[in-house]
Amino acid sequence: MVGAFLCAIAAWCTIGYHNPDEHTQIWEFANYKLGYVSAQDLSWEFPCKMRPGLQPFIAYCSVLGAGAVGVTSPFVQVFFMRLLSGAAALLVYWKWSIWLERDLKDPIAVRWMRIGLLFFWLMPYLNVRFTSENTAAICFFGGLLLLVQSLENQKNTLSGKLVLAGLLLGLSFFFRYQIAFAGIGLAAWLLLQNRLVLSSWAGLVFGVLLAVGIGLATDFWLYGEWVVAPYNYYFYNIVEEKAAGFGVWPFWWYFTEMPVALIPPLSIVLAAFVLMGIWRQPRHPLSWCLISFVLAHSMIGHKEVRFMYSMVLPFFFLAVTGWQYFQAKYTVKKWMAKTFVVLFWLNMLLMVFRIFIPAKDVVTYAEFLWNWYRKHPDSTVYFVKEAPKKHYELKLSFYENPAQIQKSWFTDSMYKNDTTALRPGDLMVFTEAIKSPPAAPPGYRIEREFAYYPDWVLKITLNNWQSRTLIWEIYRLEYADQ
Repeated sequence: MVGAFLCAIAAWCTIGYHNPDEHTQIWEFANYKLGYVSAQDLSWEFPCKMRPGLQPFIAYCSVLGAGAVGVTSPFVQVFFMRLLSGAAALLVYWKWSIWLERDLKDPIAVRWMRIGLLFFWLMPYLNVRFTSENTAAICFFGGLLLLVQSLENQKNTLSGKLVLAGLLLGLSFFFRYQIAFAGIGLAAWLLLQNRLVLSSWAGLVFGVLLAVGIGLATDFWLYGEWVVAPYNYYFYNIVEEKAAGFGVWPFWWYFTEMPVALIPPLSIVLAAFVLMGIWRQPRHPLSWCLISFVLAHSMIGHKEVRFMYSMVLPFFFLAVTGWQYFQAKYTVKKWMAKTFVVLFWLNMLLMVFRIFIPAKDVVTYAEFLWNWYRKHPDSTVYFVKEAPKKHYELKLSFYENPAQIQKSWFTDSMYKNDTTALRPGDLMVFTEAIKSPPAAPPGYRIEREFAYYPDWVLKITLNNWQSRTLIWEIYRLEYADQ
């Protein structure tokens, strides 16, 4: 219940996107199919026809479904999908924790694995993300659980559970193509560690083929023609090396960067336990999936920390397995236990911080403007900037009301502003770091309506954080003599 409560908080508070792909490749694609944005305004991947259509299709259906019951706010619509993602993740991880009791054999170890999946500082935040990494992991490990449960049936014959396992495993690919790296490990495990009879293979393959049909159909829905998007993804990112344009790193990058990104020293301790766990459980399917996934990603030049987030289930299972081995092999000193307690509570503080702040703070301004229009439909919004540029770093059409009038207002004298168009009640969004209060247009005064960072936070200048942070403020115009 506590884990579900934390996920609900994270779903509500962490508005925005963890990575631009979470927004541009899902919600903007759905917005295009809803007819609110043109194809020319989408990211470069769309004309390359290289992104899967399955998740945008789900987003599209969720918007239509929410609209049918009167929910028109895009922020509430996306909240529902984050909430659903969190519920699905918790269900899959809970079912796996029950199944893995036979491997861990210790209720305390099972409890610690659940604590990791629920309360590691990043987990509530990751569990609710409607991202390709999270949805692929949910489907892949949901399908894998059904598969291993079927394998325990000594009859090992065709069953609906095997078909459903194949369907989920196949759908995971059409959420995120790279999950196939874990699928390679799974296939190797099935061939070398287990033997499926022909009828069982037939059920599994039939489910995968159903998923292929769904994936191809949703790709057709998105692009308006039959395409092989997985091949296009490979061609543009690997053959033409477009992904390399976003950065290339050496083979060992994940082994050095992940412990830093997950915040040491706790992350380093967990990584050491994972290695012990793999050594103790080399034949376990989760070990095969994790190893093949990490090694395959390591051989690709472009790397990102988020690419590893799909493997949190095997990570925490193997970490607990390693901890069990460590306890059996070595004496746990008092200083170790005390250090762990300190790290645990520091982790909890980080978790609270992470679930209460937006994933992307710029989206809070878009949310304010959306709600402002509902009460002030006649007001105009001016984005104040020095020179012509986009309002947001990404296209946020999905979060904007197309009926709201938005214009640019320039502080550089070489760009002319229409001062006669200003009206009391209009908003000015200052999109560059400013010293409060900013200057008002002649004949007007301004009243601050919204700022994400409160004044007391802005007074903290530690490490010059403000120079690296997007700090905006929104003001309402009023006549100067009022």
